Amino acid sequence: MRAAATLTLAGAVPAAIGGTIFWAAAGGTRATRAIAYGFWFAAAALLLAMVVSAQRLFWQRAPITPPEGWTFVTAAIALTVIGMAIDVAGS
Repeated sequence: MRAAATLTLAGAVPAAIGGTIFWAAAGGTRATRAIAYGFWFAAAALLLAMVVSAQRLFWQRAPITPPEGWTFVTAAIALTVIGMAIDVAGS
């Protein structure tokens, strides 16, 4: 469970920063909606990272054991729910 929390935190920080930068640059959306989009994109990126980490070439050359697939899915679900909560709170 620690790995899922770490992946969630690793996705949440860039999601919040990226959403804030997008809101500041574009300005056409609410700040909460832009940050929620950041969380949703981070969730999608985690699912893509799961596919990459499952490649034999990756885990044979990695200095550490990559997390299992369920940790990526759990973190992606958590980021999606957090993004939904932020979006609903801003409505």
